[in-house]
This record gives sequence, C-alpha cells and structure tokens, in this order.
Amino acid sequence: MPLTTPPAKHRATIICFDKGRVLLVRKKGGKWNFPGGVIERGEQPHEAAARELHEETGLSDHGLLHLCTLEVAGVLHYIFTTHLHPGDRPCARREIAACTWIERRGLARAPLNPAAEALLACQIPALSAWAA
Repeated sequence: MPLTTPPAKHRATIICFDKGRVLLVRKKGGKWNFPGGVIERGEQPHEAAARELHEETGLSDHGLLHLCTLEVAGVLHYIFTTHLHPGDRPCARREIAACTWIERRGLARAPLNPAAEALLACQIPALSAWAA
C-alpha cells in the first residue's frame, strides 16, 4: 500500500452569501480569493474561520456552517459558509486591499487566484450558478 503524504497546510475558507452574491477579498497586487487563511497551531477550523473573517473583512460570523473539507493541491480546505445580517458591510482590513461582491454565476469569469480557481473547479454545490 503506498504511503500518502498528509496535506502541508490546513486552511479555513469562508463563503459569504448575500442576495445571490459571494464575497471575495484581494491582497494588494493579487487576484480575488474567498476570505480565509491558515489554521494556526492549536486552533480549531471553525475558530480560524471566525478569526480570519473578522481580520480580513471586519465581519463577525453569525453562525458558521461547515460545508465540507477538501484537499486541493496539498492544502486541506475546511469550507464554511455564513449569511450576513442586514447592514453588515465588509471592509478590507489587515493585508486585504479590497472586498467585493460578485454574482455566483460570474465567479467563473472573475480574475481569481489559483486557490480560489481550484476550489471552484471542485464544483462545490453552494458555489454553482444554479444555486443562485
């Protein structure tokens, strides 16, 4: 039986929805990605998701829901979703230069970074245009 190498990184990724749109974030000079980041030592995936969402967008989670866990290109992604409350407005913070909302059906045409493109290629049902 061949030995498998465990994923090098564990990442919490948050898919935020609002009126059929998905929230994307971008670092300075980078392409768009879903909010999220590396899970720190001793941190649970849902704790990392809540921390990253707040650090990058200023948003508080309103009950993160774990959708799935996927290994893509050596990274184990813990995928969460959350819906926002009326009046919640993301604001770029820390290393994030910009936040934007994009229609789900427009994700495939957006200039996404490789990690976001790889997740989109996994055809996560929540990100499918038909789910809009």
